[in-house]
Amino acid sequence: MKLRSIWLVWLALTVVGCGEATEDPAIGRADSTTNSAIAIANLDHLIEQAADARSGEDLLLLRASLLADYAAFDSVAALNEEAPTSADGLLRRAHGRSTVHRFAEALADTEAARLEGAKASNADAMRASILIAIGRAKEAIPTLESDVVRRPGLASYSALAMAYGAVGRLTEADRLYEAAIQSLNTTSPFPYAMLYFARGLMWSEQAGDRQRGEAMYARAVHHVPEFVAANIHLAELEVARSDLAPAIARLERVAAASHEPEALARLGSLHIQMGQEARGRQEIAEAQRRYEELLAKHPQAFADHAAEFYLGAGANAQRSWALARYNLALRQTRRAYLLAIRAAHATQRTIEAHELEARMHARFAVTAA
Repeated sequence: MKLRSIWLVWLALTVVGCGEATEDPAIGRADSTTNSAIAIANLDHLIEQAADARSGEDLLLLRASLLADYAAFDSVAALNEEAPTSADGLLRRAHGRSTVHRFAEALADTEAARLEGAKASNADAMRASILIAIGRAKEAIPTLESDVVRRPGLASYSALAMAYGAVGRLTEADRLYEAAIQSLNTTSPFPYAMLYFARGLMWSEQAGDRQRGEAMYARAVHHVPEFVAANIHLAELEVARSDLAPAIARLERVAAASHEPEALARLGSLHIQMGQEARGRQEIAEAQRRYEELLAKHPQAFADHAAEFYLGAGANAQRSWALARYNLALRQTRRAYLLAIRAAHATQRTIEAHELEARMHARFAVTAA
């Protein structure tokens, strides 16, 4: 699963890393961090020691984000249904709902929290994070810029970086990501890994700079070798340059550890390409089963990834089109538009594709190309 609402879990990150630091000479002393296996064990211990499920919510979300632990994700989602009894409770529910992409409900909770007397800065930060997630980053930027001035640091830098990246201000975003990294004062590997992954995603997917993106993904994986999404993106780039053996080995490790459907689907396609037809078909079928399982529980959170799957290895363009339209209704981001445009073309909906391209151009002043 891709990194979601990255700044909403920063407060959980610095409390889960202790022990011997590891150092890569190519990365430098400033990035020396705890061995990831130790940090993950510490994270699991903290989750077990949490007084209740609500107090461990951010820790569960962190585990889900890094390790594609969907049982942890289910636990966070279940908390969304608890009736809040205070302004802070409403903000917590907004946080939880936003992580499973129930954005309209999360915004409603945020406004209700404001009316109930929630601290303005907390409500503003929550609203800004949701606006970025639904493709309205431009509206959030003034609030986030003010927050950087008032409270410079990890959370404010990374939030504004995400917003700048969403509106195409990539160089400014990258500077803020670097500032966020320089602000870290922890041996926990998790914030380093997540920041480098966010930078890699921005450069490789938004800027089309594969080399720079790959360097950032590699740093993320250096800090947390178990980081599922970073490994999948590295494997994609390895496949793009026809370096299949390391990509297959990487995806096999990820699939064995997490049963992540995206890893299974890509691995299946590669095995078919290598002549292992039966094995590849079995992995793709397992990926489809996993996606449908996740869609049944959390349709808003997994519609985009499932739509990508059905456009590719899943070979069901009509299913992809339905999921892509649903995803676009939830959030009007560039990525959501591009996915819907691809699905429209795949189902010979040329008129709809052109209409979507026009809407995207008007919204972001970019072309589909």
